[in-house]
Amino acid sequence: MIGNTTSPAATPRRVVIAGGGVAGLSLARALKNAGHSPLVIERSSEWPATGTADYLPANAVRALDRLGIADDVAAAAHPISRQRVTGTRGRDLVDLPVSSIWGEGASCVAMRRSALHKLLQAATCDVPARLGTTITARLRGHMIRLSDGSVEPYDVLVGADGTDSVVRTAGLSGTEPRPTGRWCWQFIAEGWDGDDDTWHARLAAGRSLVTMPLGDGAVYCYADLTAGNGRPPGDWRSYFNGFGTQIDAAHAMSPSIAQGVALAVEDALVLADTLTSLPVEEALSAYQERRAPRIAWVRAQAHRRDNTRGLTPAVRDKVLRLTRRRVALAGQRELLAMP
Repeated sequence: MIGNTTSPAATPRRVVIAGGGVAGLSLARALKNAGHSPLVIERSSEWPATGTADYLPANAVRALDRLGIADDVAAAAHPISRQRVTGTRGRDLVDLPVSSIWGEGASCVAMRRSALHKLLQAATCDVPARLGTTITARLRGHMIRLSDGSVEPYDVLVGADGTDSVVRTAGLSGTEPRPTGRWCWQFIAEGWDGDDDTWHARLAAGRSLVTMPLGDGAVYCYADLTAGNGRPPGDWRSYFNGFGTQIDAAHAMSPSIAQGVALAVEDALVLADTLTSLPVEEALSAYQERRAPRIAWVRAQAHRRDNTRGLTPAVRDKVLRLTRRRVALAGQRELLAMP
């Protein structure tokens, strides 16, 4: 099902989107819904594939609904009804139903990234896409040269191609990515026999391990540790031997708040909305004004969570036990309203 998010654009915009991942395809769908003319270029010769998964909290599900694919997401995802955090010796620090955070009737789900990407591919089957293509130069007159030799006009050029974005090197200024000081590993394992409805974070000194059931005996695992800017020495699995669970990704911000997909889809909806109602320069300024506070807030919350995990176990466990629901609510309160 494809739904309209805004009224048709009075002046359709030609938008070139570099990157065919979740962010790029979400934007392509939102722009197409609004009557614009997106073109997706993806540097890989095949659609991006990953063996990881995502926790989609209620604001992510809501944004995907506005994009028009909520029914398909619900059919392919696995419901998550509780969030649990345990600390030293497995003691419960937080154990809450997601409804206490997001409200009754709100839906939070877990989903394989590959499944979400396939749904977005299907939703953008009417959008031109060129695989194995990248930007080689930005030319005068709002034109770009692509690696296939073509020259394309654009009203807006969007970099949705990750932390090593080629858009940064196409004659545009941009902020270089900065390490967070944490290393993380993600994977999906089979044979899960734990709680089937619970996002569960296990905390230790400078380390955490998250498990999230995906249904049918599969579980997504995310492990991270504080390691400065250098890769931790030795076999990374040795750092997590004491977690009681038998078991590289790059992120535009620390993933500890699970908002990557939500922010990407929200960005798509807001940019499509502003481009539909305003001239390009005003639209881009309005987009930044609407999105910058939310992005900054999520980044600050992610750093706060990282810093809390970095406390000594005794202090961290006491803080989380005493604050429990208040901290959980504070970590999501700004996300309850649409951007």
